[in-house]
Amino acid sequence: MRKNWFRRLLLAYLPVLVLIVCLFAFVGIVQLNDLAQKEAERSTRIYVQNLQNTLEMSLRSTERMMLETISRNPTLTSFVAMESDPEFTIELSQLLQSMVNTHSWIHSAYIYRAGDDVIVSNLTKLPLASFGDREFIQSHLSDTGRHPWSTTRAYRTLSHTESEGAVISMTKGVPINIYGRALLVVNVSLSELQNFLRQYGKSDMNFLRVSDSGGKTLYEGNDASFGGFGEQDFRLLSEYTGWTYQGGLKTGRTGMLLTYLASPYFILGFLALAAAIAWVVYITRRNYKPIETMMSRIQRYNERFAESKAIEPSSDELHYIEQTLSTIMEASQAYESRNQENSEYRRLKLLQELVSGEGSVDKDKWAQELETVGLGAGFGRAYVSLFEIDKYVDFISKYSRKDQGLFKYALKKVIAETANNKGFLVWQEWINNHRMSVIAIDGPDAPLSETDVLAAYDEIRLWLEQHLHLTVTAGLGPALSRLEDIAASYETAERALDYKSALGGNRVISYREIELLRPDDLYVYLQYVPTIAQSFRFGNEDWKEQLTGLFAGLKSMMLPKEEIADILTYLNYYFHSEMKELPSDYQPIWNDEFRSLLSEQDDTLETLDELASFYIRTLSDFAERLQERKQQKGNQGVVHRMRSYIEQNFNNPDLSLQLLSDMLDMNPSTLSTIFKDEFGEKFVVYVSKVRMEHAKELLRTTALPIQDISEQTGYQHQMSFIRAFKKNVGTTPGEYRKTYI
Repeated sequence: MRKNWFRRLLLAYLPVLVLIVCLFAFVGIVQLNDLAQKEAERSTRIYVQNLQNTLEMSLRSTERMMLETISRNPTLTSFVAMESDPEFTIELSQLLQSMVNTHSWIHSAYIYRAGDDVIVSNLTKLPLASFGDREFIQSHLSDTGRHPWSTTRAYRTLSHTESEGAVISMTKGVPINIYGRALLVVNVSLSELQNFLRQYGKSDMNFLRVSDSGGKTLYEGNDASFGGFGEQDFRLLSEYTGWTYQGGLKTGRTGMLLTYLASPYFILGFLALAAAIAWVVYITRRNYKPIETMMSRIQRYNERFAESKAIEPSSDELHYIEQTLSTIMEASQAYESRNQENSEYRRLKLLQELVSGEGSVDKDKWAQELETVGLGAGFGRAYVSLFEIDKYVDFISKYSRKDQGLFKYALKKVIAETANNKGFLVWQEWINNHRMSVIAIDGPDAPLSETDVLAAYDEIRLWLEQHLHLTVTAGLGPALSRLEDIAASYETAERALDYKSALGGNRVISYREIELLRPDDLYVYLQYVPTIAQSFRFGNEDWKEQLTGLFAGLKSMMLPKEEIADILTYLNYYFHSEMKELPSDYQPIWNDEFRSLLSEQDDTLETLDELASFYIRTLSDFAERLQERKQQKGNQGVVHRMRSYIEQNFNNPDLSLQLLSDMLDMNPSTLSTIFKDEFGEKFVVYVSKVRMEHAKELLRTTALPIQDISEQTGYQHQMSFIRAFKKNVGTTPGEYRKTYI
């Protein structure tokens, strides 16, 4: 046999290898030395620039902190305005200390007031005459043309004490960009700055020197191998600080390349080339071996079946193999086309037809298919159930697709083995990504009871939770003995699983549990929704208790998932409606951050307990944000007194804005504006709503006549009360009371 492809492979690989190696060797020898020099210079430049950027980033953060403190903190402005109260001085000193604590580099901070030559630092208060840094203040009080940071200088707090260390300082006029009235000074410790450069500027290849704008060296790192800075070294002048950064390369680094070329390693490289050529020859021969083996077997096959049309060997081995494989594949495809539907596909297709109830059930076909899938020829009693993976959104985000497949495979194996141990058969198929249909079929020895199925499923659930940390919920349908009942039993099992939101997950829900449920009148609980929303908007403290009671009532009704979703939509609608009544400056908080949270609950919230916790947490966060905004406006004391007075005197027929303004000793117009800003509606509308809430409570919980309730809620005439009640509630007091009898 001629080895044409062996020679082709060898001639394809070997010249390319030799050519590439020679080309790289030639170019490398010419360019490598120059490249090494440029890399060294580039390394020095990057080294210096990185240190400069890191250092100045910290200094700029200190400057931003000073600017933000001056612009946002009224304490500094009050100091400039000659505020000198002792408590104020303590507060100012604490503010300066907080600035010192923001960065470990900051040594001290003080503010000078030109009006009375008073200095307040983070540690003390003293006059300018006793201050050790007064010369620096006098030279910088009106000087705005220097760099933000001073040159290196000695700092001391008192004029008669020793220096506390070298610092660099930044000065800012107070107010911003106004010099001559007050000056804020922050001192950065030079030793801390040098420690930073010493720690992060250490390099095996480069040296660094940093000089301030006056030419004084701030930091210089060198050792015995340092040959000094030259004209070719990299220099960088900072526009921000005025400092000069100078970097140099340590002695002996640029000559390393030529030393390497003359070393034995470079000679070994050429020897490696020879070894690579030998390896190419060897690997080509080895890779050709499978082709040679296939050619030999194909020739023997053609000689064995000489009576058929044999394929003559050609000069191209791969073409000969391709022709032979094509003939074999055509024969294989012809066979596979007659068996396209495999056993697993038939099982799933048959199950879908049975649970959907589509078409008539052919008992002969049923028996044949059950026999095919290994479940026997028929059954006496069966139970249809649905298994659902809990928290499926978390499940798919936590595990990869491969791991998800392993968990699902484990679930099927656990169900099959448990059923085998209990003496019954199971037919299980994944209906969708997170739900699996399981049909339990009694075995030949004993009939299958519902108790047996429930016990087996509960054992499966506990095993999965303990060993795989995976929880599932199962819905069980009624027993059936006819094929025609599978669809109805499947529908019942699906409906039982829908009650997972009310009953909770990680359990087995039988159809008997949902048949025994007797929900209360849903209207009774929905009547509380407007009251809760109004109470929340008005800032009453009992809204959280009312909302918790609503969710507890809904849980006791055992509602399916679809009805719970409708109730939450109803709840969201009322909260959105009430929030529209808030003042305009409160609206963005609700619309931008909280409205979408309530309208689009996460799919991970599967039970009512999780939904209740989510709503209370979300609304509590909004209430805190709202309270912070109200406190910033400064009317909380007046608002609290107004709300308390209305709650205590809502039954007073003479309650009015004038009466409230007299009690608070405020102008009625001003009080009306504050009321409208805080409550989002007029005084009379708010009082009417408060009275109606108390009236509804009396109608629900007492048997008092309408006239008595009218008088107890501040209405002297019964007809006025009835009209107001119908306007606010939408029905008469008598009709409202009937709904709770």
